[in-house]
Amino acid sequence: MYIGIYDAIRGCRIQELRLKTIANNLANTGTGGFKRDITSFDKALRVHMKTDFNQGNVRRTDNRLDLALEGEGFFKVKTPAGIRYTRNGRFCLNAEGRLVTQNGDPVLGAGGPITIRGEHVAIDAAGQIEVDGAAVDTLSMASFERPELLQKEGLSYYVYNGDEKEILRPKEISVRDGFLEESNVVIAEEVIRMVETLRIFESYQKVLQSFDESDAKAINQVGRL
Repeated sequence: MYIGIYDAIRGCRIQELRLKTIANNLANTGTGGFKRDITSFDKALRVHMKTDFNQGNVRRTDNRLDLALEGEGFFKVKTPAGIRYTRNGRFCLNAEGRLVTQNGDPVLGAGGPITIRGEHVAIDAAGQIEVDGAAVDTLSMASFERPELLQKEGLSYYVYNGDEKEILRPKEISVRDGFLEESNVVIAEEVIRMVETLRIFESYQKVLQSFDESDAKAINQVGRL
C-alpha cells in the first residue's frame, strides 16, 4: 500500500513541476524572443528541462533599432556577469550613444560595444551597421555546437555552459531591422497542456484521498476490536 502512496506523491510532484513550467511559458508570451520550456521525466523520475529553440513569429515595428534574427543564432551582449546571449532584439541608445538592451547592457559588435552617432541608421541582413551612409560596425552574433547547454538566466539572457570553442559565427542567419521576434509560445497549446496536467494532478490527489480514507477506516475498525 505504501508503495502506491509514494507513487501517487511522486505523480503529484511531477505534475506540479510541469504545471510551473507551463505557467512560466504563458507568463512570457509577450516577451520578445522567449523560447518555451518543456519538462520531461525519465524512468527514474529525474527531471529534464528542455528549451524549444524554434523560431518565433517576426513582427514589424518600423523602429530601426528593433532587430529580429531569422535562423539559428543569438545577439551577443556584455553584462556585468560576462558575455550573454539573447534573441530579444528590442534595443535602444543610451546617453553615450551606445546600442543597449532594455536592461541597459551594451550590444556587442566586431569592435566591442556598438556606438551610434548620427541621424540615419541602417542595418543590413548580415548585421552591418551604417550611420548616415558610413559603415560603423557589424553585429556580433553566435551559434552553438550544443545549444542544449544554453541556460536561461532571466532578463531574456542565456549563458553557455560549454567550451568556448563550441561558440561559432552563425552560417545561415539574417538580421531584419524594424522587426522583432515574438515568443514561440502558442497560447492555445499551452492551455491544453495545462488542463491535461491539472486533470492528472487531480487524479493523483483522489488516489491519495482514497488511501487516507482506507487508513482511517482501518484505524476505526481496529479501535472497535
